[in-house]
Amino acid sequence: MKSEALELYVYTTKSHEVSGLIKVGHSLRGRHKERIKEQFGTSNPEQPIIKWVQELPGGFRDIDIHSQLIKNGISRVEGGPGKEWFIATLDDVKRAYNQLVNGSKRLENFKPRQEQLEAVEKAKKWFVKDYPKEVLESATHQDRFLLNAKMRFGKCFTGIHIAKAIKARKTIVVTYKPEVISEWMESANNHVDFEGWMGIRAKKKNGVFNEPCLSVDGDFPDTSGPIVLCVSLQDLSIDQDGETKRRLEKVIKSKWDLIIFDEVHFGSRTERAKYIIDKITDLNITYRLDLSGTPFRLIQQDDFCSQQVFTYSYLDEKKNKDFEIFGDLHGTKEKIYRQMPNLDISTIEITEDDICEQTESFITDDLDFSLNELFKAKKNGFEHEDAVDHFLDGLVKRDHDAKAISVYGKLGEQLGLPPIRHSVWWLNRVDSVAALASKLRKHPYFSRFEIINASGSETGNEDDETLVAKDKATIEEKIRAVNNDPKKLGTITLTVRRFLTGVTIKEWESILVLNDVKSAESYYQAIFRVQSAWVDRDTKKVLKPQAWVFDFAISRCLRITYEYADALADQLDQQDSFAERYTVNKDNLVQTMTGLCESLNIKRFYEGRLSSDQTTARDIFDALNLEGSRISLAKRITSDALVNFTSLKLLEENPRLFEVLKKVKGYRTQEVGSIEDFVQIGLDADKLKEKKRKNDITEEEIEENNKDFVEDEKDKEKQTRKKWFATQIKRLAICMADFVYMTQFREHNIDHVIQTKDSEFFGVVTGISKEDFSELCEFEFINKSSLNRIVREFRCQEESSLKPEEYILEQLRAIHVKESA
Repeated sequence: MKSEALELYVYTTKSHEVSGLIKVGHSLRGRHKERIKEQFGTSNPEQPIIKWVQELPGGFRDIDIHSQLIKNGISRVEGGPGKEWFIATLDDVKRAYNQLVNGSKRLENFKPRQEQLEAVEKAKKWFVKDYPKEVLESATHQDRFLLNAKMRFGKCFTGIHIAKAIKARKTIVVTYKPEVISEWMESANNHVDFEGWMGIRAKKKNGVFNEPCLSVDGDFPDTSGPIVLCVSLQDLSIDQDGETKRRLEKVIKSKWDLIIFDEVHFGSRTERAKYIIDKITDLNITYRLDLSGTPFRLIQQDDFCSQQVFTYSYLDEKKNKDFEIFGDLHGTKEKIYRQMPNLDISTIEITEDDICEQTESFITDDLDFSLNELFKAKKNGFEHEDAVDHFLDGLVKRDHDAKAISVYGKLGEQLGLPPIRHSVWWLNRVDSVAALASKLRKHPYFSRFEIINASGSETGNEDDETLVAKDKATIEEKIRAVNNDPKKLGTITLTVRRFLTGVTIKEWESILVLNDVKSAESYYQAIFRVQSAWVDRDTKKVLKPQAWVFDFAISRCLRITYEYADALADQLDQQDSFAERYTVNKDNLVQTMTGLCESLNIKRFYEGRLSSDQTTARDIFDALNLEGSRISLAKRITSDALVNFTSLKLLEENPRLFEVLKKVKGYRTQEVGSIEDFVQIGLDADKLKEKKRKNDITEEEIEENNKDFVEDEKDKEKQTRKKWFATQIKRLAICMADFVYMTQFREHNIDHVIQTKDSEFFGVVTGISKEDFSELCEFEFINKSSLNRIVREFRCQEESSLKPEEYILEQLRAIHVKESA
């Protein structure tokens, strides 16, 4: 006889909860609410508080859980209304359930979501090299995989599952954010999927005594199972001789099956971090897994191919959420994606009326309003005190004078923001945070909020009572206090960057972007903080169905949205090329941009108007003077990012390469100067690079810097030489694309081009020998990473409808016209 599908339910009441009593029973699957209602009837003065509902596999009943509870030393309530009431905690019940059903005393037993399983499978496939040889050879880093997933994907849980899938016995997790180590430890030590595994802290956490950690001598805790060692980049130090702290000596000398870099886009920015990452990966490590929610620069700089990246974006989450909603119209099934709030972006133009001052003094080069300038601080206040006052007053206006900046007034009401507000305001400088905190505390409206200074620095003002928060718990505690205080309207957390990465404050419903940030990585890391789920533990009610972003720089928001869409579309382009899914009418950039505009509901408020313009992909392309991805590859082939001016200083020791540059196939090479002239250009570029060094610089920023380096030159002869060198390098890239297009051999990276047997043909197409080209690459006259990506993508797309060679021909003609002018 087929057994009925059952589910276990656990509930209590308000008074019983105080006494530590809970009821453990079962019902037919999907009927726990009706069953509990039957038990309570209509006369019970208390309502049940449902704590947990879990499916019971075939053959298990509530009496089995009861027996296990008793075996574990848990007592029934004597003289109770039945045998199902226990003096127990919810954890006691979860432990008993997992012992019976999963064979583990651990508490967590949630299953991986479908996208997490897909990430594990794709990573495993890459690590075990289950791809054609030419795909693997096209990768710059064959033993690395990138998990590119938005906030709250569950990267810790998924990362350890990847380690398990490749049978890693020793895994080391290196993170730039020490606070996330607790999440790694929780996953490794508390989930039934990792029974027998041990999460270990490299550094003992203050006040925590029951977690496995290294001894002061660096000894590992005793265990026979797999281990996951968690260490922060701040703790991990390796000097030039390869020496480290006594506690970590065995760590850097051990053989590791897998190294996981968490939030790698932050950890790899500084020279020290890069040095440590390089050092530790040079050790005995078999595989490397990179985790990031915004790895745009990482993908670009480290040259990942599509097969070694798993991407899960906001669009993927929105798609899953819609599917879950429309597949469960009555709301009877478990809410997974529906717990995540929708995210709305309102971009607002600041007008002269909003700041009561001439806007020209705040306008930047890209015609956006400079928020950094508006909130520029001086001793005991702001440089533009009246403008800041007027701006704050405008935020709260509700009458006919209200403008679009009234996000705490008329616009906030119009958009449906809650009456009790918990928001985060993101500024540029610590002193600006201190000055604004002081001003808000004295403001007639904002003084009714708890103002929290989360910049990580004391105000230095004895009269300032603003709460200074250096840990997440302080903010959460203040939010709870405010929620119980009828005199308070909410909290405002002011920060520069603290708590905007790797940390979740679930009550934050909105973020005000009050700085001139241009990094898409930093921007999306920050705004997704407010998109975290907030669900009532007992009723499972979603307490935050909506979250908002208020950005006061419209063109900045559009540009960053483009960069985000471009990064996602780039991965889709590569995947489509590999799977041969290209069609004439498909444009991943346009489709991705359209999806972001719709799902993020990007609204633009111009000239103070409270009515908005909805944003489309076409609007963004028009505003930024950009086109779709059909020519993005061709533009990359003629990009200034390929050019490395500092390499010219090497001509002093390698004068022969100057003649090589002159031979690059193109049009007539005029006399442009001596070797000494070009060496000086290289030295000048090197000095400028040192002066303006940015370790996380993007390809777009490289291109912009190179343009500035050429155009800012007042000496016309020097400017001409710089343009000539840049043109020769871009000509070489164009010739390289032609060579890849015309050869039968399938080149997947620049090394394949260098190793080609078509040496004579190479010379015909490029004008230089293969050996000369190899030398130019070796001395970095041409950005090899950018060229490597071009070769791979061009080869993938050459048989598609993109026809980049037509664009290349146009560029050659354009160069010829300029030279003839």
